[in-house]
Amino acid sequence: MKLILKEYLASLREREELDAILPDLLSQMGLNVIISPTRGVPEYGVDIAAVGSFKGKEEKVYLFSVKSGDLTRAHWDSGDQALRPSLNDIKDVFIENRIPEQHKDKPIVIGICFGGDMPSSMVDRVVSYTKSNTTKCIAYEIWNGDVLASFVSEYLLSGSLLPWDRQSSLMRKSLALIEEPIVSSRHFCELVRLILENDTDKKIVKSLIQLNLVLWIFFSWCRDEENLEAAYISAEYSLLLAWDSAKKFPRKTTVKSAFENFLKTYHTISDAYLEKSIFPFVDKKHAISQLVSAPCSISINLKLFDILGRLTIKGQWLLFELSELYKKDVSKKYESEEQKAIKKQLRKVKGAINQLVINNPLLLSPYKDEHAIELAMALHLLYQDNNDDGFAESWLDAVVDRVTFSFITNGMYPTNLHSYEQLLEHRNKDKTDSSYKESVTKASILYPTLTILCELYGREEAAKQLEGFSSEHLKHCTLQYWYPNEASEEHVFSGTDQHGVATTDFPINGKAALEHVEEESQYSNFFWELSAVKQGYLPLVLMACRHYRYPVPFNLLFPERLKANNREVDKT
Repeated sequence: MKLILKEYLASLREREELDAILPDLLSQMGLNVIISPTRGVPEYGVDIAAVGSFKGKEEKVYLFSVKSGDLTRAHWDSGDQALRPSLNDIKDVFIENRIPEQHKDKPIVIGICFGGDMPSSMVDRVVSYTKSNTTKCIAYEIWNGDVLASFVSEYLLSGSLLPWDRQSSLMRKSLALIEEPIVSSRHFCELVRLILENDTDKKIVKSLIQLNLVLWIFFSWCRDEENLEAAYISAEYSLLLAWDSAKKFPRKTTVKSAFENFLKTYHTISDAYLEKSIFPFVDKKHAISQLVSAPCSISINLKLFDILGRLTIKGQWLLFELSELYKKDVSKKYESEEQKAIKKQLRKVKGAINQLVINNPLLLSPYKDEHAIELAMALHLLYQDNNDDGFAESWLDAVVDRVTFSFITNGMYPTNLHSYEQLLEHRNKDKTDSSYKESVTKASILYPTLTILCELYGREEAAKQLEGFSSEHLKHCTLQYWYPNEASEEHVFSGTDQHGVATTDFPINGKAALEHVEEESQYSNFFWELSAVKQGYLPLVLMACRHYRYPVPFNLLFPERLKANNREVDKT
């Protein structure tokens, strides 16, 4: 495991990767971190500063200058970010002016910290520098990849919280099977459950830090192998379980801080996946479909809706962050740089959804009834901005047209089947057999979802088409929808059991459907009581719905709620 940790540490970049782990490591070692990495603030050579003692040593001030990878000559002497000038700044400026008054009488350790190795050609230079600058009050320590790996293993991954042999075995299997993402992520998800198994008050922070670290290791290996699929699947599941543990301690700032750090890791992995695997290809006709490398259209259809869901979840996070920033902005006169950056990224995600649908027409034809989940989330996201109405309306019209036509003509109409094997068998069935057809379409959330979306977007013709189709062809089908209930909080993020309530006899008529939804929302309003919604992480609920295949609650889609969310959030 130490070799795995060392390789992982060597692969980390300096900014927001290696220097993001060190504060957690130092805290676990018993030190008090007084300076963490901050952009835009003069550092005078110090990336991280801490005070304290470990292993019974004298209390000292630790000042770390952090570099990535191996300590080469270029890292030592050349460029603005070279290590030697940083060490000089620490010695000449920082120690004199920036150490807090209460710590000035303590011995000082300047830490030369890097994730890799120091080549033999650099040893003499570094040793000569540290010897000539060591004084009674100032000492130097080299924290290379070996030292960091030992500390990480001892302070972040040790202890009685988990049976280490089991944890190590699962981690090794995950890393060894990266080329088989489903199997690899299955082992990693089992590791996640083990880490969070004993989420007591005293252990939850350590558990979240451990989980964050092993996810970073897993991600770095996936990145090196240029296969981020397993990392994405594992990050999504890990975040849901991390919240399921963290939500139990809402008033502990240390727990919230640890969860926020984990959320940043999830976003880093999600962004890396989209930037590498999706954004470069969405603007090319059938490119994503071809990259699926599947033997038939069923695999392509399933993967396209999966990718649509991943893009939409990213967009929902950005939309939520932007909405929260607008709420905090009392003046509303000027946009901050942060708001502009989020709006730019949100436009990129929505543009990718647009291009994905246009260039991959299978997204007009859901093969599964449960693809209503992705359609609801995507069209809800696009509904927030009038500028997206043209594309969203044409997409919605096309979906209504395709699903009704394919049912009538016995094509690949949406079914209640789940597995690839079942869908493959369905494709080869005699679809003119009415009893078979009724058995695979005996219930639906897709048609209720399309009905509500048509009403929201004012698509009268499509709504009439759905209503006529329903009355003629869906008399056997239980038209229904799902809402959270009092049991949802316990199970929605962990997926440990079924929960919620289903309503039947859903009317396929726009106005009647909205009245039905409004009435049910009044009686089943548990959505707004879910911990993630109340504590400021609403997109987690949508992630859970997508991951565990629950419909998107109409509480979120209901028009009165949308008005409160400011539909025209993105006008530029």
